[in-house]
Amino acid sequence: MKELSLDYVGIDRVIFGAEALDQPRRFFIDWGLRKVAATRSRLAFATGNGTELHVYREGTKGLAPRVAPDSQFREFVLAVKSRRDLERLGDELARDRSVDEQPDGRLRFQDDSGITLSLAVSARTSIPPPAAQAYNQPGSRRRVDTIASVHEQARPWQIGHIVFFVPDVDQAEVFYRKRLGFWLSDRYVGGAGVFLRWARRSEHHNVFLLKSPHGHSALHHLAFEVQSPHEVFGGGRAFSDKGWATAVGPGRHPISSAYFWYFKNPLGGAVEYFCDPDFVTEHWKPHQYRVNRFSEWHLAEGIPPPPANAARPSLSAARAIDAARAAKRAAAAQPAPTGGNRS
Repeated sequence: MKELSLDYVGIDRVIFGAEALDQPRRFFIDWGLRKVAATRSRLAFATGNGTELHVYREGTKGLAPRVAPDSQFREFVLAVKSRRDLERLGDELARDRSVDEQPDGRLRFQDDSGITLSLAVSARTSIPPPAAQAYNQPGSRRRVDTIASVHEQARPWQIGHIVFFVPDVDQAEVFYRKRLGFWLSDRYVGGAGVFLRWARRSEHHNVFLLKSPHGHSALHHLAFEVQSPHEVFGGGRAFSDKGWATAVGPGRHPISSAYFWYFKNPLGGAVEYFCDPDFVTEHWKPHQYRVNRFSEWHLAEGIPPPPANAARPSLSAARAIDAARAAKRAAAAQPAPTGGNRS
């Protein structure tokens, strides 16, 4: 397959609609995103590296149509490095489809599966990335005189990938590889699914296309990268404690090696915390998988909270248990009392 040679910066933003903005405001703030704009008709949130998520009130002028009737997903925007790259791609796509320039300069079109996407020159404003987490392993002690991090709230660094159901995976793959220049990472044979990345050197996948069981395209999930398994688990527990429902997880994918935890998105599909994905290059050899390899292991419904008033295996609790046992043993060792003489 002849492919266009182009590297992208990444996802610039993802756009949803909503009947009302209160629930998505709470959801994405609880998720750990920074709120960067709020009006009566629009909310904007950002990750650490400046990737944005926008929610527009239903009926807002210029909002793209729904991709699926049961989802409020509308559009995702890919960032390119320069105006030259933007114009080059726009001219290529305009050969066989409508490409519309939006007021902010992005070029909007539909792929061959009916999914709306846009291209834009990157204008991210990021914050410094978190310090790399050090791990201790046999033969490698990298965290010295330091306590490992504990996460009471996840703070996603980037939107790492987006996943869609599509009616025809093979057709969709041709579009993303031949027309947009994506690279193949892995696939499920027989048109079941394909993992694609937007650069020679990138995380294992940035777009994953799955065979639709419904016969139409739809958002499956949107994935947010966090720092470590500790942040997946700690952030996921905190998000659960705020009342949001698990879709599946936590767990670990054997394809891409990433840890995950999926939650139900009130705007449609799911959102995912993930970390530690494979990073691949032009030397990577794609695999052809024949059986489902969703997880090495996973929990179906999140991590349940401990029972109320349950004793924790802490030092103080252990000491209390030991003291109670010692008292019981001492009482058992005492001779039984004898009755006094009666006159």
